[in-house]
Amino acid sequence: MRGRAGHRNIALAANIHYDRRRVRAFGEWLYGTAPSVAVHSTFWLIRLLQAAHLLTAGVAVASGAMMALRVLGLTRADEPFAAVWQRFAPWLTGSLAVMVATGVAQTLGDPVREFTSTSYWLKLTLLLGCVLGTRWLARAARGTAVEFSRSAQIVAAAMLLSWLAIALLGRMIGYDAAIWGSWSLRT
Repeated sequence: MRGRAGHRNIALAANIHYDRRRVRAFGEWLYGTAPSVAVHSTFWLIRLLQAAHLLTAGVAVASGAMMALRVLGLTRADEPFAAVWQRFAPWLTGSLAVMVATGVAQTLGDPVREFTSTSYWLKLTLLLGCVLGTRWLARAARGTAVEFSRSAQIVAAAMLLSWLAIALLGRMIGYDAAIWGSWSLRT
């Protein structure tokens, strides 16, 4: 009995697929709401949001990269991780807060473009991974003066690559179909 239920769950999971029409319909509905109209109909607001998002993305990437580089021993190896954490964590936290706020507002401004972009969803997934990875590294570093475990170094290397990919994916959103081809959610 138990084996059959497990097979049914696997079959159900395999049959679940991404319905592009529903996502597009939701984006089109959202585009007509008052908050979305307020954002996409105000030229200066869009530019201000983009500028703030880009600047804080740079601060977040730099802060996250510096912490990952410390774990890898490629920078500030003479300092304990706690000192590097105290220096960069407030910058990372603040920039992420502004990034999320401006990112949500930009998504409201053009939800169809964002929701149907493979690059957008990859960027959000990597951002979540970086946030969780950074928290994990902070916990793993408690009591660690200089050396980090191999698993912490692997996580740090993955985070470093992810932080760099986030910046690239943000730029790729506008060219999603041309870059991803048949993998683009816009096709």
